[in-house]
Amino acid sequence: MIINNNPSAINAHNSLKKNNIQTSKASEKLSSGLRINRAADDAAGLAISEKMRAQIRGLDQAHKNVQNGISLIQTAESGYQEITDIIQRQRELIIQGMNDTNTFEDKQKIDQEIQQLKEEINRIATQTEFNTINLLGRDDFQILADRSSHTIKVNTSGPFPPTTIINERTTSFFPIGMTEVPVTAQSSNTNTTIGNVNHFNASVTPITSPDGREGYNNYEKNEHIHTETTTTGTYYYGRELVSDPRYKELDIKHFSINNVFFQTELIPSGTTVGQYPDFGGFEDRFITVEIDGISHTLDNFTLTSSAITSSAITAVYEKDGIEIEKMMSTDGSAFKAEFKIKNHSGVDDKQIKFSAGFKPEYDGSYNISSSSGVPTGVTAIQTEIPNSGTVFELSNDLVNYDFSFLNGGSYVKPNSLTTGSDILQSSNSGPNVITPSWETTDLDDGAVLEFGIVLNHFNFKKDVYLVTNKTTSQIDSIIETVTTDITDVDYIPPRLDIQIGANENQTMIIPLFSVKLEGLGIADMSILPPAIPSESLAQADHAITRVTNYRTIYGALQNRLEHTANNLGNYAENLTAAESRIRDADMAKEMMDLTKSRILNQTAQAMLAQANQNPQAILHLIQ
Repeated sequence: MIINNNPSAINAHNSLKKNNIQTSKASEKLSSGLRINRAADDAAGLAISEKMRAQIRGLDQAHKNVQNGISLIQTAESGYQEITDIIQRQRELIIQGMNDTNTFEDKQKIDQEIQQLKEEINRIATQTEFNTINLLGRDDFQILADRSSHTIKVNTSGPFPPTTIINERTTSFFPIGMTEVPVTAQSSNTNTTIGNVNHFNASVTPITSPDGREGYNNYEKNEHIHTETTTTGTYYYGRELVSDPRYKELDIKHFSINNVFFQTELIPSGTTVGQYPDFGGFEDRFITVEIDGISHTLDNFTLTSSAITSSAITAVYEKDGIEIEKMMSTDGSAFKAEFKIKNHSGVDDKQIKFSAGFKPEYDGSYNISSSSGVPTGVTAIQTEIPNSGTVFELSNDLVNYDFSFLNGGSYVKPNSLTTGSDILQSSNSGPNVITPSWETTDLDDGAVLEFGIVLNHFNFKKDVYLVTNKTTSQIDSIIETVTTDITDVDYIPPRLDIQIGANENQTMIIPLFSVKLEGLGIADMSILPPAIPSESLAQADHAITRVTNYRTIYGALQNRLEHTANNLGNYAENLTAAESRIRDADMAKEMMDLTKSRILNQTAQAMLAQANQNPQAILHLIQ
């Protein structure tokens, strides 16, 4: 037994000190919630945690930067949208001003609006800002390369072979003895027409400069084609006598058995109004037959038979026992229309009245005169109608012929003869028709009533000529001037760097463009001289294309920034979780350690008290 040193007490005391330290650390971790409160807790973990914390805070700020970048793009886009709307309105006004229904004063008012809109484009470009940064009117570009060019090329071609535009060959009546004319040029006229065509294409393409910077290539090709075409039009005329006798030979024509008329065998392709070679005829619908006071038109009779030859057309009709035979014929020098009415009814004393309207079928007009004294424009009675010979002379500038009734033998002359005027014309209705009427009150069964008309003594005053009207067009020359303006520029635009990451060189570039009048190429836009409206229209199209290209770039950038913002959020979330696993305390484990340390402290205190009692046993030995 020793008294100067108490190893048991020393050991218990050391353990108590250690346990007190562990208890203090566990209490500190529980109270702070952190596993690492000082570098001594985990030097490597602290270093990793601090780097992660720097990243997390940088990512949070980068997310805010991206949101500001999106806001900047949206601000610029709103300006681009308004400028696009303005140019579209200017284009609409140019098209309105190109319409020649507008007076010069109207065009001046239209141009006033165009000029005001140009001023508004400049105002928007210079005053659209984000945090005092101009977005749409920047001129501080760095030109890398300029391959622009201006060329003028003149092409001349011609003359070319003439082409026939019109070649009409018609047959027409001309006065007999008209001089023939060979087909020769009569007149010519030379005109120059001017055409202007614009072709334009443009693009804005991203490029990389030799030193690695992002830039753009601005390419525009504006091709203006000015064409002057000189053309000579020549008019030719010719007139040749046609010897074909068929143009004056008499012929029977018909649409149907019910519609038969007298014409020449051939008809010229061109006729003068009222001088068509149609000399008259009969249509069944204009032939009236009264049977015992009951009126019918011949087309309501039953057609029982018909025959057609080269010189005659015959038709036989029947109704209520009354048979009517109609025969239209020609011998080449005269026309004849014969009618026979036969009573087959078995009844005597039939009352018959037959009225036939005679008129030309086509465009024929004839003056009616009568050397035999038959009155015109009224109804002539039977005693005023001659028993034989010519009744009317019909004439116009083309032909004269006589109108007579069949006479002699069993033929009877009409009871009355009506003319509405001294003119005979082709018309389906109206007074200018010759209407003879035959009637009897005692047509016995088996009896026949015969009558008819004759057209003869034809005297043609005109011959047929072949007329040539020909027009040719010859292109003498085509002068084509092609003016080509090419803008081909590589440049670095002014730019804004958006810090989109937590570290150096993690940026996104937003380029800034100029949409002022000069940058869009519409500074000279107008519909008034000296400006050319068609060129102003092309300028508007070019400007719309350019602004659209800029908007496309900004739209792509905005989409990219939105994805960047989403990625930054995900990145910060995952990095925060990783940092938490390194630095934050596991509360359950730390509570377990605290409980253990407290128990060990109590045990150590008890053992220290026991060890302090051991030296007292020496006192018992001394006693």
